[in-house]
Amino acid sequence: MSIRWPVWAAGAVALVTVFAAVIVVAQDDPVPAVATAPNAATTATTATKVVPRSPEVQWSRSAEDVYGREFAKFGDLAVGNRFHSGSASFIDAGQVYITSVGLPDPANGNFDAPAMVGLAAGDGSTVWRRDDIRVDSCAEQLLAGSLVCLSDDESESPESTIVLVNAMTGAGRSVRVPYPIIAMGTDGSSLYSVNSTVAPGGYEGAPQLQKGSADDLGREWVTEFPGQALYAGLPSSAITVDGSYGLGRFGPTAIGFDSASGAITWYRGYPDSCIQQPHRVQPALVIMTELVCSQSESFTGTAAVTSDGRVLARSSTPIYPFPEIDAPADLSLPMIVGDTAFDRSTGAFAWSSPLLASTNGVAVAGDVVIARAPGTAHVSALDLRSGAVRWENDPGDYYPITAYADGLAYFAVGGTVESIALDDGSTRRRVEIEPTPDRFSREPSLGSRVTRSGDRLVYSSTAHLALVDR
Repeated sequence: MSIRWPVWAAGAVALVTVFAAVIVVAQDDPVPAVATAPNAATTATTATKVVPRSPEVQWSRSAEDVYGREFAKFGDLAVGNRFHSGSASFIDAGQVYITSVGLPDPANGNFDAPAMVGLAAGDGSTVWRRDDIRVDSCAEQLLAGSLVCLSDDESESPESTIVLVNAMTGAGRSVRVPYPIIAMGTDGSSLYSVNSTVAPGGYEGAPQLQKGSADDLGREWVTEFPGQALYAGLPSSAITVDGSYGLGRFGPTAIGFDSASGAITWYRGYPDSCIQQPHRVQPALVIMTELVCSQSESFTGTAAVTSDGRVLARSSTPIYPFPEIDAPADLSLPMIVGDTAFDRSTGAFAWSSPLLASTNGVAVAGDVVIARAPGTAHVSALDLRSGAVRWENDPGDYYPITAYADGLAYFAVGGTVESIALDDGSTRRRVEIEPTPDRFSREPSLGSRVTRSGDRLVYSSTAHLALVDR
């Protein structure tokens, strides 16, 4: 099944009837689209097979071992478990890492008989497994200890189903909602969702943002959206909440909202302007590239917007591409907006560098900003306080930095976790998790990355999940 996320177009100003939706709760354990588990005759033993590794690798599990079949791959629950996107990720539930695994169908890109699994963070053993859950996206943060996912009705019925899965046990239940939900997110205790109303004339009315629970979506408040167009490219990360500040990202539109009251504090988007790559940086700021809403996508610059909608800083240079990581050692260090560094609190100009004007990637880690030159693998590390170049090197290829700890920046090179020292650019660690496929093979990329999880690092790829010491 292809993932379908509808586009909502708000009509002329009209009286929108806000109705109390009837939500049907399925109290029993079954959840949508129950599927047949893999044939027992062809399924390997489900006993955990933790591969012995070097002292730096605490444990490593392969997708084939976890699933019990050859050719199995890990997936990304952000895009659900019906579809294999070619990338892999996990949801950190503290004691358990939750991910999807299945058999990719090369003909259509879907997962054949996917499973949702919880692996023990301590030793990688399988804590629970569900073969009967089919979802289209899952929120990146737990809701009161449960994974919360969306499942669209496969028919033309305008309904959605919210699926809740206990992170520790795998027990689940579903909640049917009689209208389509296009995005959702959590702050750990409350559920935020976006849906569309129906105007008296029968056309789609203004979309709504709601805060509540899975059983009562608008329990705390319901707010209508401004604007004329709304869609969620990746529903799992369309709504993020940090304390009292919420951010909604919907295609060329972004909003800021107060999570306590539901008030929309700022709006950037169509038709006045369009935005790209809105992302959060500390403290309570959103950096986004601004452009003219046309097919030519003429960029007008990059802005840092505060929680009340005020533009704190602006650069004439757009962000390209999406910043890899923003992990400053402390908030007294500047933020990077386009090719310029500004004070995070006052917006005062700090410095600017042409090395940031066009890059393959930018990463703020500790007290440096690392820029990778376009068209080459040349790397420059600039002092985050002054903009002075600390060191330069040519590592031979481009790999995004995805974790920072103890003065080291970490990234995955195929099946290997590597780190570079931020003070001089030297390679400090190189830990191989799995063999890297030949670049000319049919599968040149493992979709690998390394993520910080507490005091350790988690390596994830389509083939393996492993825990590595810092």
